[in-house]
Amino acid sequence: MNGPNQDPTPWELLRAVQQLRDDLRADFAALASRMEQMVTKDVYAADQRALGQRIGTLEGDLNELREQREREESDARTNRRLAVSALFAPVIVAVLVAVVLAKLNL
Repeated sequence: MNGPNQDPTPWELLRAVQQLRDDLRADFAALASRMEQMVTKDVYAADQRALGQRIGTLEGDLNELREQREREESDARTNRRLAVSALFAPVIVAVLVAVVLAKLNL
């Protein structure tokens, strides 16, 4: 522009419009590249369903493992009780037999 009271020349207006057009093209190109990175609603929903199925499967497996561990712990307790009974029962029987024989010999 030439002065404060003068209107812009047609060439200056043309350059300004061209600059505006170039800026808009660059902005649209940036927007297009960002849009390419986005996923559609359908793809996102399918991904969420697949993720939900995977989580459901993992929860089922985890529950199954917990039940198996509880069964193994119960079996281990039963085996310990049997082992303790197998060790102490003969000792108790021997003591009882000794006591009974001692009373009979009096």
